[in-house]
Amino acid sequence: MRRTTAVTALALVSGLVLAGCGGSSGGSASSTTSSAAPSASGSAGASATPCTPTAAAAAPAGAKTTKVGVAVSGAADKKPTLTIPRSAAPTTTSVEVLAAGTGAVVKKGDVLLANYLGQTWAEKDCKVNVFDNSYDRGAVAGFPIGVGAVVKGWDSTLVGQKLGSRVLLTITPQDGYGVKDAQSTSELAGETLVFVVDLKDTIKGDGVAKGAVEKVPAGFPAITSESGKRPDVTSVTGVKTSATPASALLVKGTGPAIDEKKQLVLQFLQTDAKTGKQTQKTWDAGQPQVVAATSVLSLVTALKGQPVGSRAVVVTAEEASSPAQVLVVDVIGQF
Repeated sequence: MRRTTAVTALALVSGLVLAGCGGSSGGSASSTTSSAAPSASGSAGASATPCTPTAAAAAPAGAKTTKVGVAVSGAADKKPTLTIPRSAAPTTTSVEVLAAGTGAVVKKGDVLLANYLGQTWAEKDCKVNVFDNSYDRGAVAGFPIGVGAVVKGWDSTLVGQKLGSRVLLTITPQDGYGVKDAQSTSELAGETLVFVVDLKDTIKGDGVAKGAVEKVPAGFPAITSESGKRPDVTSVTGVKTSATPASALLVKGTGPAIDEKKQLVLQFLQTDAKTGKQTQKTWDAGQPQVVAATSVLSLVTALKGQPVGSRAVVVTAEEASSPAQVLVVDVIGQF
């Protein structure tokens, strides 16, 4: 349910659009790739034609019936089955703990790692409408929580929960994809959404690179870069641009090697290579970004083979339609 409002050089190269900080009335439930998030628009919305008023399917044996009337079956951290009554949807967003975890409390600004299944309260063509789930993909989702990077219903219910918990979220249209009107862009607009979420882990969202500091090579901008501190571009005088991107390692981290098959959690700043004007700084926005490692490494080649916790600078390609940018990228986690 991530909102997609800000565009970076990483987004342009990878075909991804990274989240901005303007709140969240649409988008996907987590990161920007299909392997770690529900679709930004969801699948087709529920049927506008009421179903014949017959009894809903019976809940499987052993299912837990929740306060909102939804029956949930399936073991924790396994793909659940939801049986939703054919009654009016709740008018308030709520969270119910189905199985209490004993881990750390999820905090605002964390990157939350979770498995989830999302289903509309109303049926589609009188059939169950599961519009997305991470269990079938075999990989957890990762998304900043509590900072407006996801829909309001996720932020308001998941901050404060304990890791290891399985929770049921019931999210009204106002706290999800918005009401259905002429301006709606999501097919899930107007739908009350029901999610089962298994809270797996968190990555501290305000992290910075830590490790051995490398010297900035000639032809790159002047950068203040210290281990454990946020970087800053102090001058772009003498920056060399070309038709291909160039990158250099600034801090060699101490974590595990960056895995090209995983998702990376990043903090970065972006500056115009000619004017020196800073255009983005995710630390200030309080929104770390989740991007596929392959996308990052294709642009910031200096990070190939480096550990998590590393920092690199890249000067992107100079093109007529896209002026060169300077990005300083900290890899603060992976999953």
